[in-house]
Amino acid sequence: MGHRYQAASGGTPATSPGADPAPDIRQGDSAAPIRAVIFDRDGTLLRFNYGAAEELERRVHAIAPTLPPAAASSHWMAWPGPWPRLVEEEPAFWRLFWQEFANRHALPPEATARLLEIGDFYHTCFAAYPDARGCLEELRRRGLKLAVLTNFELPSIDRTLRYAGIDPSLFDVLLSSSATGITKPDVRAYLGCAEALGLEPAACLFVDDRSDNVDGARRAGMRAVLIDRAGNAPPSEHAIRDLRQLCDLL
Repeated sequence: MGHRYQAASGGTPATSPGADPAPDIRQGDSAAPIRAVIFDRDGTLLRFNYGAAEELERRVHAIAPTLPPAAASSHWMAWPGPWPRLVEEEPAFWRLFWQEFANRHALPPEATARLLEIGDFYHTCFAAYPDARGCLEELRRRGLKLAVLTNFELPSIDRTLRYAGIDPSLFDVLLSSSATGITKPDVRAYLGCAEALGLEPAACLFVDDRSDNVDGARRAGMRAVLIDRAGNAPPSEHAIRDLRQLCDLL
């Protein structure tokens, strides 16, 4: 099981003496004050929990032992749509997902019924990075608005955050590409998020683990920071390695 758009990567805090300098996003005399921070979700706030995905595969294999390895993961990654646009549409999506899975593998009715009981599993496949919650709570204490803008296939961002131990009420706006129909790095995705926050793009700071998404935010008129948890970005990116660095920069 994996994320179809962005693979979450692990990382370590940038505390070594030779760490690359972080970007200068401090508010200068001519810069609009930063009033909101918009976060990507996977690879920025949350990491993919491969252990949880493996447990799901064991559950599925126990129901249908003749299935090939990683059958559920393969079905998810190959899913052509449709995707739900509203949270209320997700139960029907999961019924369709498992019914198509059973049909694909010619499973008997009793196995199909047990798969349908599994239902929605994807929110259980993520865990929060250790620095995420503290950073979010600190930014809230400073009076900043917070948002999530993710290329996630399902609109239930709040459910995934809550399961990972992050209170979704910390955020003013939660937007997924499945709900908006627009994926990053399309400039319209960022402009739509700024509008939902009731702010101009120049008043927003965007944080993502993909450089193309960071570039898209800058084209939209936002200040933006790349978070490079694995330490693979070139020095020219001036990436941060840890969300604690973000709090220090603001």
